[in-house]
Amino acid sequence: MHTHELHWSILGAGAIGTLWASYAFKQGRSAALLLRDNARLEDYRRARGILATLGGSAELLPLPAQSCEEDGAPIDHLLLTTKAPDSLKALSRIDHRLSRGATVVLLQNGLGVREELLQRRPDLHCYQAVTTEGAYRPAPFQVVHAGRGQTLLGGGPNADVLANSLSVGPLDVSATEDIDAALWRKLAVNCAINPLTALYRCRNGELLDNPLALQQLHQVIDEILELGEYMGQPARFDGLREQVLAVVRGTALNRSSMLQDIENGRPSEIDYITGYLCRYASDVGLTLDANQQLLEQVRALS
Repeated sequence: MHTHELHWSILGAGAIGTLWASYAFKQGRSAALLLRDNARLEDYRRARGILATLGGSAELLPLPAQSCEEDGAPIDHLLLTTKAPDSLKALSRIDHRLSRGATVVLLQNGLGVREELLQRRPDLHCYQAVTTEGAYRPAPFQVVHAGRGQTLLGGGPNADVLANSLSVGPLDVSATEDIDAALWRKLAVNCAINPLTALYRCRNGELLDNPLALQQLHQVIDEILELGEYMGQPARFDGLREQVLAVVRGTALNRSSMLQDIENGRPSEIDYITGYLCRYASDVGLTLDANQQLLEQVRALS
């Protein structure tokens, strides 16, 4: 089988999962969206597909989709794009279909899901990916590709094969030997921005106009840099402060996903972002007071 002929099941019909499924469909690749239940599949059938805006005008793409409640063929390759707190529940719905030794690629914000998944299913081959592609979902079963980015994938011996298979259309996936560096980098940026936007109920750029928020932002970054030194890997967070401030300015009008979750009464990803950072630090003997305080403040909101 050629690498690009792997069949991918995509679990998580949010912006990123739908984006990958849409490009796969346009390229004639073998991929199917897995929807939560039969009711959701009915909604999808009524919508007659995904309304995708992939750089030009919107087009209706009748992507293959299945319900997690259906008995289907065994799943050998799974792209998991759910939000971190929803991952295990979502996976439990398809556990009966997930082959022994199946390949799972995690493409989501935050860290910690891989460990939870392997505790439950140690037979799985679990890879991690990190992306800077910009996509959003104006409504259910709609997706807009808002900004081109890069995607890195790693965590095992076949990373190059999987990266090749998941490269569809302009979505370019590259294998890396050091996925941890990319994951930690993204985690650090998320830790500095997302929880504060949720706490202060503001757009990213408004953090710079709020002296209290800005002070907390710098304290969070100081502690992450301290953790890097403590880990003996200070280079991992080189230029982090400048990067965070550049991201805040470059996405000034954005409302972070964590802010949207809090506003809509959904579980936030705080335990997989700041929570993971604080747990990791604690395990190596370091306390991150500003991050711990922020963790508790955001937990209290949800």
